[in-house]
Amino acid sequence: MATIANMNFHYHRYTFDYFLDSTERLGLQAIELWAGAPHLYVPDATHGEVEALRKEIDRRGLELVCFTPEQCIYPINLASKDDTLRRRSIGYFKKCLGTANSLECDKLLVTAGYGFFNEPKEEAWERARESIGELALAARAAGVQLVLEPLSHIGSNVITNAAGLKRMVDEVGATNVKAMLDTVPMVLAGDSIDDYASLFGDDLVHIHFLDGDGKTSAHMAWGEGCFPLDAFKRSLDAHRYSGYLTLEIIGPKYNWDPEAATRLSLEHLRKAGF
Repeated sequence: MATIANMNFHYHRYTFDYFLDSTERLGLQAIELWAGAPHLYVPDATHGEVEALRKEIDRRGLELVCFTPEQCIYPINLASKDDTLRRRSIGYFKKCLGTANSLECDKLLVTAGYGFFNEPKEEAWERARESIGELALAARAAGVQLVLEPLSHIGSNVITNAAGLKRMVDEVGATNVKAMLDTVPMVLAGDSIDDYASLFGDDLVHIHFLDGDGKTSAHMAWGEGCFPLDAFKRSLDAHRYSGYLTLEIIGPKYNWDPEAATRLSLEHLRKAGF
C-alpha cells in the first residue's frame, strides 16, 4: 500500500523545523525534501548545515524518501541551448548528489528542462538526453537513483507525458534512471495512472499526488480541485503501487497556513481509503 509523504514547498514562509513539527502533528512519517531557499539551497549549504538538517529529521523519526532540489526556475535547465547554463545545471545536480548522500537519501528527482519554444523540439531533447545520461553515470557512482519527472506542456517542451518519459528512459538506457508521475501534468496530458503502470511497471517508483483543475498547472490540496480521487485509488491498488505519494502542494494561497492545506488533503485521502 502506498504511503503519504509531506513536502516542504508550501511551507517555505515558515522555518524548516516548523515543517518537521507540522509533519509530526499530522501523523505522517515520511517527507520529501524540496531543496530551495530558505530551507536548503544546495550551492550555499555547508556540510555542517546539511548534517544539522539530517539530525533534525532523524530526531523526529521521519523518513526522507526523495531529495528534490529546486530546478523549475532559472538558471537550472538541463536542455538549455546555452552551454554555459547547461553545464552549470549539470554541475548543480552533481553537487546535489553529494547532498543526497549526506542526507542518506537514495532518490534524486530531476526534470529534463526545456528548449526555446520557437526552435525544433528535438534539439532540446538531444541536449536533455545527453545531460541526463551524464548525470546517470555520476548518480550510479554515488549509489543514487535518478527519478525523472515529466512537466506539463505549460512549463516544458521536452518530457510532458508518459510516452515521452518512456522514450527518454529508454534512450538514456541507465538502470538507475526511474520513472515517476505527477498527477497534474498527467491529467493535462490526457494520461492516466494505468498508462504509467503499463509502460513502467515496477520502474514507476515515485508519485506527486495532488488535486487540480484539469486546465492549469495548479497543484491543489485534495478537495479543492476536480481530480477523481476514488478512481486514482482503484488504479494504484490494481497495480499494487507500494511507493510514496507526496503532497507537493503549490500556490501562494497555501503560504499562510500550509498545515491546514496538508490536513485538508489528508482528510480527503483518508476518506478515500488511503
